[in-house]
Amino acid sequence: MAEHIFSKKVKCPYCLKQSETPRVLSRHIRPQEVAKDGYTTYDGANPYFYEPTVCSHCHLVFHDSFDKVRKTNREALETGYFDRVNAEALDGDRSAEHVIRLYKFAVVTAQLSGQKPSVVAMLGMRLVWMYRLMGNEASEKEWMKRTLDKYNEVQEAYTDQVRTGLPYDQLMLRIADLSAALGLYEDARRWYGILLGSKEVSERIRTQARSHWEDFRIEHA
Repeated sequence: MAEHIFSKKVKCPYCLKQSETPRVLSRHIRPQEVAKDGYTTYDGANPYFYEPTVCSHCHLVFHDSFDKVRKTNREALETGYFDRVNAEALDGDRSAEHVIRLYKFAVVTAQLSGQKPSVVAMLGMRLVWMYRLMGNEASEKEWMKRTLDKYNEVQEAYTDQVRTGLPYDQLMLRIADLSAALGLYEDARRWYGILLGSKEVSERIRTQARSHWEDFRIEHA
């Protein structure tokens, strides 16, 4: 195993058995630059490549953000995932292509197992970033659209941070930024306007929204 990688013990949210999965040692995580949508470039090992976990017992692909699978969702996983997945398709070397495949499986298992929609959206953003890393603009845009749809779904059903999985102002900023990235001018303008005018928005998010909105206006002047 490479010197920057260690084995972390994790519990599967489905079978509840313990597996080991590769992760990047914290001292080797060296962020360089953060894009508007949160995508971070790293000097050296990229932790995004090690976030999906494959259970060595039942072969579920999952993420640390998954909650324990409830009984009401187990049948959907069994028929929609376990009965169809080929365990050999999960093996790989953590290359970009392999990790994209794992993230796509994680999107499926998140939906089937009833994870929060915000978790599904987060996994969608990871796929946006992975395709960006590969220089595949068409697939990056495709997953931007899918992720924006999911974040809009989260927004429409929003209750509170605990049950939804992220703060409302952060959710609005992600919707605004994705709308801007997809060239949806009116949608971006509306969400940035809400962020800049609401008293419920944190100063950190408001500052980011103002900067992103100014950049978007200049680009579309």
